[in-house]
Amino acid sequence: MEILKDLIEINTIGDLENERFRDYIKTFLSPLGFTFREIGEGKEKVLIVKRGDGDLGFVCHTDTVGDSSLWTKEPLILTVSNDKLYGLGVSDMKGGIAALLESIKELDKSISLTCYFTYDEETNFRGINELVKLENDFPSTLIFTEPTDNVPVIANKGCLEFKVSFSGKSAHSSTPMLGENAIFKAMEFIKELEKLKKELMKNKENVYEIPYTTFNLSKISGGTVINKVPDYCEIYFDFRTVSRNDEEIIFNRLNNLIISFNASMEIINNVSSAMNKSTEFRKKIEGICNKPSTGLNYVTEASFFNNKNILILGPGPVTAHQEDEFISIDSYKKSIELYKNIIINLTK
Repeated sequence: MEILKDLIEINTIGDLENERFRDYIKTFLSPLGFTFREIGEGKEKVLIVKRGDGDLGFVCHTDTVGDSSLWTKEPLILTVSNDKLYGLGVSDMKGGIAALLESIKELDKSISLTCYFTYDEETNFRGINELVKLENDFPSTLIFTEPTDNVPVIANKGCLEFKVSFSGKSAHSSTPMLGENAIFKAMEFIKELEKLKKELMKNKENVYEIPYTTFNLSKISGGTVINKVPDYCEIYFDFRTVSRNDEEIIFNRLNNLIISFNASMEIINNVSSAMNKSTEFRKKIEGICNKPSTGLNYVTEASFFNNKNILILGPGPVTAHQEDEFISIDSYKKSIELYKNIIINLTK
């Protein structure tokens, strides 16, 4: 577990030591016949490692979220206790990266493979956005080493986040008819969003635990004092989408509503859902993992690769973003064997 220990000790909270992480990967893989290329400027870069001309790739993000005062373990030191491996990012996703490196080390050097190590996945997806903008030739099969407890995941939901602003006309609260209440406008708009939510619940993709697109209204802000008609209100909300068809419906409806309510809209995030629709691929992976495939209710970098054979697979349990983040030793070792078997099977 020396590799995992080394990776945990590299502080990649907010990509602080992204350069050091890339250097570690290059030092580790250089003797195994890989070549290296970097995309980006400054200290944060996407690292592309390649051996041969095969059609299988792995995508791994190197950053982690921060720790907190609730941690009882030292976040940047790998702690082994009662069959558990503790450390910041050990679940999301340094455990998966370390398992991948372990598997590559044990496989024949003639096997072709491409790996992409991205940055800023935890906040703004800058690394993966830069990668897909500047790189065109990706393998047809891409594996993402996110934590799944070794359950094969072939889909993840999309995330559409919005801010909508409403303008009104201020007046004294004793004569509200002389004003135009922006909060009332927002309330009517929210009713329309509720209608849209109910419509979308009919469009189901049963691969997900929650098989329909969900809607969440997360923040409302408007008005200044109690005796004044508010002339401004803004709301924040998101949709976690099961399909690109639902995403198209959402954008069409919102664009019409914005016009109808004379409001303005800011798109905070627009990340599409991802799904592997190859029945043959699913069966092959389910056979290797000896588990049925499923989907995730949240976003991964798989969303940026449409029309690819995607697989999300990594050790567990899934304790991402929790205090005293951990995975089990057994799951970590299982991930190494799964990666080896998958690489061998998909590169024949």
